[in-house]
Amino acid sequence: MLACAPSNHAVDNLLEKLLAAGELPVRLGHPARIVPALRERAIDILAEKHPDARQARKVARDAFALFRQADKWTKERPQPGEKAALRKEARDMLSEARKLEALAVERVLDEARIVCATLTGLDSTLLAQRRYDVVVIDEACQSTEPANWVPLLRANKLVLAGDHCQLPPTIISPEAAERGLAISLMERLIALYGPSAARLLTVQHRMHAAIMGFSNAEFYGGELVAHESVASHRLCDLPGVTADPLTELPVQFIDTAGASYDEELEEDTGSRRNVQEAALAVKKVRALLALGVTPAQIGVITPYRAQVRLLRERLADVVGLEIDSVDGFQGREKEAIVVSFVRSNNEGEIGFLADTRRTNVALTRARRKLLVIGDSATLANDEFYQRMLTYFEEIGATSSVWEEIE
Repeated sequence: MLACAPSNHAVDNLLEKLLAAGELPVRLGHPARIVPALRERAIDILAEKHPDARQARKVARDAFALFRQADKWTKERPQPGEKAALRKEARDMLSEARKLEALAVERVLDEARIVCATLTGLDSTLLAQRRYDVVVIDEACQSTEPANWVPLLRANKLVLAGDHCQLPPTIISPEAAERGLAISLMERLIALYGPSAARLLTVQHRMHAAIMGFSNAEFYGGELVAHESVASHRLCDLPGVTADPLTELPVQFIDTAGASYDEELEEDTGSRRNVQEAALAVKKVRALLALGVTPAQIGVITPYRAQVRLLRERLADVVGLEIDSVDGFQGREKEAIVVSFVRSNNEGEIGFLADTRRTNVALTRARRKLLVIGDSATLANDEFYQRMLTYFEEIGATSSVWEEIE
């Protein structure tokens, strides 16, 4: 089998889970691009430990000894041609050593049941004409279609795993996006063949049922079911976490409407931030920490880089806390997620938030606690966010920022 993904981080996630399942995959790619804990499965490291590679090193040492001997005649002159013969023998030995090194790599690949690699890290020189019974591409909706063709050409059977309701491929060129490069192969196949082209995994193993609820109805036709092991788990169930409304309630939306929590442009970049909203997010993060939630269990997500920078500055003293954009949290999860939507203006403009797939990602990173901060007066101008606000109201998760001030 060949297991692929668009990024090194995603491939490492695959590798880690395969190792936990008792498999011993081979990881292609430079060891420096692999997380340290997984480097022992890198092809270079495995090949270096192979008996053929050890033999190659011995032959190379002997070859260099011959080179030194050819250069060290001191007491008597060598016979005519003797130096040249020694150097030729040494070169032949080095050639043999290189063949043994290549053979070591081939044998490691031949013995591997599973090979892991990025989509564009499939070295044709390394893999030669190898084909695989099954090729699995994880996070398939985040990769461009041309990247998928690299492993696809080696597949007897192809499995695309991903969620076309979440982030699409990242395309920098507007022209490339307009010409279709922003549409993944998986998304295109579903558009061409409909539901018959895909199988929905209906049981999710991450979120409390209330956290899952809105995205389930909006994107997945209500077909998702929370596994019993996660359906009702809360922050207060974690060891060392104090029971409190903040840790007992799985979902909270704090509405900043009417409080003059106005967005602003960051001068240097033109990105947007909301200083008052950031202060409230900081307050909630520190409250979670005071209740026993660890920094590593909390993630703060915001769509705007300016807000990311502001929050990182305000929480720089909290070691282990992750604050990032939606893209940075794709494929990730935390016990508690704080979402800062930023947008708050009289015109009702939501800008970047109109990409609802990103919001779907943000709302589904939390396992036990989702805390969302936003201006309902601005957000409600969009039908998607109006439905989100209605959902929060229906489950009793909405409160006003004025309650926080009091």
